[in-house]
Amino acid sequence: MAISNILFQFVRAAVQEQQQRIQQQQQATTQVMDTIKSYVPMVQASWIGGDADAFAADVAKKIIPAITQLIAAMAGINLNLVSATEIVDKADAECTSMVNDLASTFQSII
Repeated sequence: MAISNILFQFVRAAVQEQQQRIQQQQQATTQVMDTIKSYVPMVQASWIGGDADAFAADVAKKIIPAITQLIAAMAGINLNLVSATEIVDKADAECTSMVNDLASTFQSII
């Protein structure tokens, strides 16, 4: 195998596998967020006072938004992987077309 084939080989199956893994992590993170949200009312029911309110506020204002940003970042990674795959596919099609055109030109000369 030529060095150029190794350097420019696009392994679609590996990219798709990573997309699936990222999506699984996104779903797991969403489940963690839902679990954290469900704990707040339980904690507030048994923990009374200003600290309980501060805990609930921190969860709502700090933890949940941070987890939401993480989930969005994972979605962005997958979106970028899809975009990169489309770019590779388009470049591959354009290169194939150019090679075919060149082959036709050479064939008409010969």
